[in-house]
Amino acid sequence: MKKHIISGLTTCVALSFICAPAYAVDGPKPVDLDGGPLGLLNFSAAADGYFYLQSGTSDNSHTSIAGSKEAGAEVNAWMVQLRKSTGLVQFTVQLAEYQDINLGTNKPSQVNGNRYTTGPLRTAFVSLAPTPDFKFSVGQIGSLEGYESAFPWNNPVAFRTVLNDPQNSNSRGVEADYAHGPFSGSLVFGDGYDTGVWNYLQYLATAKIDSSNSITIYGGVPLGTTGPNTFAYGEGGASGGGANGNGGQGQLAAVNSTMVGGWYTWKSGDLAITPEVQGQWTQRLTKYANVVSGGVSDNIPKGTGNFGAALFATYQFGDSPYSIGGFGEYARSYGSGPQDAWFIAPNASLLGFAVAPGYQYKQLFSRVNIGYVHLLNSGTPAAGFGNQGTGKNQGVVTLEFALVY
Repeated sequence: MKKHIISGLTTCVALSFICAPAYAVDGPKPVDLDGGPLGLLNFSAAADGYFYLQSGTSDNSHTSIAGSKEAGAEVNAWMVQLRKSTGLVQFTVQLAEYQDINLGTNKPSQVNGNRYTTGPLRTAFVSLAPTPDFKFSVGQIGSLEGYESAFPWNNPVAFRTVLNDPQNSNSRGVEADYAHGPFSGSLVFGDGYDTGVWNYLQYLATAKIDSSNSITIYGGVPLGTTGPNTFAYGEGGASGGGANGNGGQGQLAAVNSTMVGGWYTWKSGDLAITPEVQGQWTQRLTKYANVVSGGVSDNIPKGTGNFGAALFATYQFGDSPYSIGGFGEYARSYGSGPQDAWFIAPNASLLGFAVAPGYQYKQLFSRVNIGYVHLLNSGTPAAGFGNQGTGKNQGVVTLEFALVY
């Protein structure tokens, strides 16, 4: 259910905030265009795809988390963006699709044009910037939650962690951004998780301690209750009928959840290390106990939630085109009912590791992404890998190619 393309960390970059997450590769570099009466415009584009090998598959694609294909090729993401970032009136319009591999929790699959109610239009908002320090925006806005981006070229590894799974995606709303000196902050009020109900508040705050250290806090708070019939898409078209369908599909807990998290970035020369922690919880919600959405009961008989921690690292080999990124993660979900399936299955826990050596020449880059996940607890009911769906270990390797412009 996450998140879009302009994650909290990308928002910081776009607004020239002082948080500076480290990437293993350089993403799109906007090209200036003469927009005539519109003024200076910035255009950027990117495309990413991969070949993959994975273990833990099954003959029945519904038995294993990894699906039935041991090898294949997929388009990971593409993006085209036009921005006006100067003057009193500014705007951003972005067309994009993406389908990342969240390590250990989903299988390689093609980008899905029916994933959201807006189709490939992922971001579209207008901003007023009355001062260099303040900006106010309205429209289809990116999430503020989490260190990772939906776009692989913004992450140390093309795989994403489980922390990314329950985070917000783009949503309709209003955003206020403020940056002055070493401090910056953003607030978004809108229909979190694209539910169509404006009752969700997101926040992001960053402080630069010095040139090598910065800290960011983020989160989301529901200001009301969102019912199962208001969902625009569940998780990325998971509701019946894809993006055009309604229904909880096990998402009632997520859209009514409170989230808090943060990351700390330390940089020294070509090395950057970023630990991140995140917690999420939902209170008991029984008013929809007699409602069933997509075969899943919309009852939350007791509190539920999840916790995750990850450590990201990147290293650039001097002025060479070579770099390496990686992460380690731990995640656990709490609960036992259908609405408690934050990842894999209710009451599941896992450890995951990934490493990605890469090479970049100007706008072209390639990486080998190597990931491994071990299920400490397969959950209740159990989910896993292999023909019986009970395997606890899985490995996946992708050979990634991308063009960023």
